[in-house]
Amino acid sequence: MAKRVDESLNVSDGHLSNELASDDQNLGNLSEIYDDLRMDAKRIVIDLEGGVRMWREAAGANLAVAGFVLILALTSYRLYSPLTFETTTYIVAEIVLAVVMLGLGFFGLRRYFQLQRRYKGLFERAKHLG
Repeated sequence: MAKRVDESLNVSDGHLSNELASDDQNLGNLSEIYDDLRMDAKRIVIDLEGGVRMWREAAGANLAVAGFVLILALTSYRLYSPLTFETTTYIVAEIVLAVVMLGLGFFGLRRYFQLQRRYKGLFERAKHLG
């Protein structure tokens, strides 16, 4: 019985040393990542700011397309004076597309303002670095 307890202790000691070696390797990898981040911090912040601006630009494009499609739907309604099933379906599809694009545009603007607020301090510190 005592022999089984000794064997289980040896197994657990080996398992513990494997965990410590794995933790040391993970810490080494994290240290390398932090060193890389520290070296490229300004460039990373500039890239992050560009990504945040892309949300605004994509939202603006979605809103512009929605406006264009709404104008197209209104023009289609005026051009097809005797409304048939096909023309009505076409106009309804245009309106649905415009509503979807409006939704995506407003979602993009909301996301832009959230990210801008979250990273505002970081962007300002990066500008002071020069």
